Amino acid sequence: MVIAIAVYVDDVGQWLGVSVPDTVVVRLLPLILLGAFSGFFGPTGYYAPWRLVWRLIPSLNRWFPDLNGVWVGATNSNWPTVKKLVETALSTGKVTEQDLHDTPEQRDAMAVQITNSLFTLRIAAGLSSTEGESHSITAKPWRHQHTDRIHLSYVYQQHTPNHAATDEEKHLGAADLALTAEDGSLASGTYWTRRSWRTGRNTAGTLELSRLSDWREKGKGLRDYAAEHKELIEKK
Repeated sequence: MVIAIAVYVDDVGQWLGVSVPDTVVVRLLPLILLGAFSGFFGPTGYYAPWRLVWRLIPSLNRWFPDLNGVWVGATNSNWPTVKKLVETALSTGKVTEQDLHDTPEQRDAMAVQITNSLFTLRIAAGLSSTEGESHSITAKPWRHQHTDRIHLSYVYQQHTPNHAATDEEKHLGAADLALTAEDGSLASGTYWTRRSWRTGRNTAGTLELSRLSDWREKGKGLRDYAAEHKELIEKK
């Protein structure tokens, strides 16, 4: 591609009557192209060049989705089942596998902010049930070879201040989400944690998210979004 452009630059220069030395083309053209490419795809703001084009041509999301913005949704956790197991282990009672199977999951609201470009992918989350917040330490989008759906897999670290004695201040977790709408506005999948795994309290569950807005309001935290969404869930 660079060679082809270099050839045309030379032809255009001759047509305009301007001499373009080959050494200048070879040395500067790659830097110019790299700078233009980075300037187009690198920014993540609402008015980033590539995001403007993506809004004009939504079908481009099928190739490389614009995930930027605030997402809200809910987690369905197996924590009640884990809690029942721990309580049974600490007592003289018994619990059957059917009892565990019939234990309802715990549903909590959450809010997620995704920041992405061709070179950047960061995920932050806030929960309604705790004061904990999490941040991705690695994330990767990928396309499923059978369903052709775009997935978002990431590993995160959660920090929980004022945690219970049986909990941890920090723990790692991971999630895998599939975009379930063609415009990339819905996502669902599973998550799991290594939270207090030595005592069998590590949890897992499902995630459901929908994009709420393309940017986060100034001065508004993710836990604020999660609290608002929790009120909506409870009203349903």
